Amino acid sequence: MKEINLASGASYFRSPAPAITVATKELEAGATGHGSAEGLPELREAIAQRYKNDGVELTPEQVLITPGCKQALFYLFSTLLQDDDELLVPTPAWFGFQQLMDYSKGKLVQLPTTAASNYTLDPADLREALNERSRILLLTNPGNPTGRMYTRQELEDILSVTNDFPNLYVVSDEIYDFVTYDGAFSSILSCQGATEKVVVTNGFSKSFAMTDWRIGYLVGSPELVRKCTGFQAATIAGVSKFMQKGAAAALQERDQVLPPMLEVLQQNRSLTEAALSQIPHLLFFLPQGAYYFFPDISYYLPCTTPTGAILSSSAGLCQYLKEAYALELLPGDPFGAPGHVRMSFAIETEQLTEALSRLKKALHELVVSE
Repeated sequence: MKEINLASGASYFRSPAPAITVATKELEAGATGHGSAEGLPELREAIAQRYKNDGVELTPEQVLITPGCKQALFYLFSTLLQDDDELLVPTPAWFGFQQLMDYSKGKLVQLPTTAASNYTLDPADLREALNERSRILLLTNPGNPTGRMYTRQELEDILSVTNDFPNLYVVSDEIYDFVTYDGAFSSILSCQGATEKVVVTNGFSKSFAMTDWRIGYLVGSPELVRKCTGFQAATIAGVSKFMQKGAAAALQERDQVLPPMLEVLQQNRSLTEAALSQIPHLLFFLPQGAYYFFPDISYYLPCTTPTGAILSSSAGLCQYLKEAYALELLPGDPFGAPGHVRMSFAIETEQLTEALSRLKKALHELVVSE
């Protein structure tokens, strides 16, 4: 039985042809020398223009090109956080945030949200959680692993709270911003109440299927960008020029390269929704963005497998699915949601169909403890 991996955060699509063509041409022309630490002017201008098209007043000087979105976050954590500071994160959230905090000052504080409330971050709960040590509120929009997308009104309600805390930065990780299905996406930069303390991190790995290109960026105040640029200059120097050229081409041609990928993801989302709806007692939130489902499988825990093994956690269930059905999912525990699993639908439709069939069969054969 061939293994099917629904645990990956990368999609199966090829990187956009314009990006490959331009990057290859630049390599052949010898564009392998050092560039500026802040990034190539044409890519920074292209990013600034994309936000300008959404009504955001932005200059290239407010953009820093980084080797991936995760690195942009690490620069912010390293630049902004001191020992007693708090980074607040609505959960469920990507486990990478905690991994980054393991190498940063301060501590991570969870703001739990639930599927019952559609993973809504209540402004009153947020206000109660904030204090003089709160330094960063980190949002993910659209969310990973939930696929939850904040509305403009929700973001503005959040900003109406955070603006009462002058030392607090609001960082919005918008890495899946072009992968949306229900309604228009609103960047926090375009919202009323956005100040110089509002920062966006983004990149090309998810929306453009350019994972190993390692192209990300952050958008913030000129002062903050200068600080993070200094950090980057002192550590990795900068991002390869030929890859930046390719990223600029992908961004400029996004109206041509993104729709075919999004069409497949739309179909796969519908396919997954239909299949999960047929599995008894499986609860899930229909993702509005990104490419994951995050079903609640707690009904099936604890349980006994056909071979007599007892499974008591989502991690144990995921291990069982991998060993017995060659199906790999991610347990919800690292995301802050025990009893859930994250499963990607950014794979070939034929494989996805087979994966969902295996999942249905595996859960049906479990004996649930009373």
